[in-house]
Amino acid sequence: MVIQSERAPTASYSSRYLDRTKMNNALSNALTFGASYAEIRLMAETTSSVRLKDGQLEHAIPGQEIGATLRILADGAWGVHSTTDISNIPNEIEATVRLAKAVAARRPSGSNPIQLAEIPIHQDEIHWKSKKDVRNTDLDTKLSMLDNIHQSANDDERIISVSCGWSDEHLHTELLTTEGMDRTWSFQRSMVNGMVTARDGGDPVSYRMRHGGEGGLELIEACDLQSLGGDARIAALRLLKAKRSPSGKLPLIADRDLTGVYIHEALGHPCEADLVAAGDSCLDGKLGQQIGNEIVTVVDDPTMRGGYGAYPIDDEGLDTREKTLIKNGVLTDYLNHRETAHHFGLEPNAGARAQDGLHHPLVRMSNTMIMGGSFNDIDELMEDIEYGVYACGSRGGQVDTGRGSFQFAAQEAYLIENGEITTPLRDVSVSGLTLQILNDVDGLTKDAKLASPGFCGKGQTVPVGDGGPIMRIREALVG
Repeated sequence: MVIQSERAPTASYSSRYLDRTKMNNALSNALTFGASYAEIRLMAETTSSVRLKDGQLEHAIPGQEIGATLRILADGAWGVHSTTDISNIPNEIEATVRLAKAVAARRPSGSNPIQLAEIPIHQDEIHWKSKKDVRNTDLDTKLSMLDNIHQSANDDERIISVSCGWSDEHLHTELLTTEGMDRTWSFQRSMVNGMVTARDGGDPVSYRMRHGGEGGLELIEACDLQSLGGDARIAALRLLKAKRSPSGKLPLIADRDLTGVYIHEALGHPCEADLVAAGDSCLDGKLGQQIGNEIVTVVDDPTMRGGYGAYPIDDEGLDTREKTLIKNGVLTDYLNHRETAHHFGLEPNAGARAQDGLHHPLVRMSNTMIMGGSFNDIDELMEDIEYGVYACGSRGGQVDTGRGSFQFAAQEAYLIENGEITTPLRDVSVSGLTLQILNDVDGLTKDAKLASPGFCGKGQTVPVGDGGPIMRIREALVG
């Protein structure tokens, strides 16, 4: 499907969609009907998606969506109404209050009513403006950039398929609450991605690539797209000759991509306070305790401009800030929103994120990474490893946050023998227990930075960033 738009309509950064007088009156009515708190949060999204398959345009689709969620707290329970009919929100106030009260009446015996931690109240606008507004990028420019990736990735007869994609979004959010919050904020994300598939007589192999973050066209222009495609081609061809992985408990070195995925999945999710409160986290009751090697410090930072998980204000209206989850091996904080902050007696730390205007906020990660250590480079990490594995990137995996167990599949890997990288490996998986691995981390390079952009699913899908340094683990189960 191809829906062309040479130039997407560019709204002013200061445009507003909610009628303040009308909506504030509606919120006041919620209190009259018995609510203790009410909010209206609107999100307007301007998006673009382009895809090439083997050099042919599959689709080019611009999009614009507006949705809003009315969230009302009454008798210690939530009533929620989501809609694309913004003008009708005032007519849904009374019914949503009744819904909240009905939910409260069915609250299980012994469970506590929901309460919200206090946060500062602001009336302002914050706009993270891109150097080059991505909404002004025409289709020809996007196709030219994707073609650069395709041409460099396809430059070998053993490459049987190359797919490339472009996606961008401008997000505009407005929040009004009965506490007097009146905030408007906006920012953009841009990304290119691709998949290179190769075959040489046997089974095909594939290698994935991504580049992007918070920002506009300047992010994509700063990337060497030919190198992005060429590196993916080289990696795919290398996988054709890769050997099967050894199995067993071995020393493991993870590149910053795999380090980021590990810290996001195995540690970040158990740090989400809603999972902790539900009894589904291996970190329940461990605040203030030593849970890892003292060289391990982990932060989650939505203020890290350029990271794919960056945002200026969370979806409950709180200014974002860096959150230190682990400091020198000690668990120091949970990711939270107002509800879980009150539950645990913590300071709210702006971890509330919603997929769009039609979803309610959940506790979510943003840009999550391990901080750097003392080693200069990978050579120093490897020099005393007689036999181990260097694993790079991730093809996905699974995590049990309650048990604290995980399993990931690496994109590619190499054997380490006598302190040197030797044989390329394929089909490498890494598994273990989160708390054991945190204690077994015994080496980190000095340079820590975000790796490839990603997405996180938890009933809702949100963009995230993760990364860190190159990490050495004393022993992990490889197979």
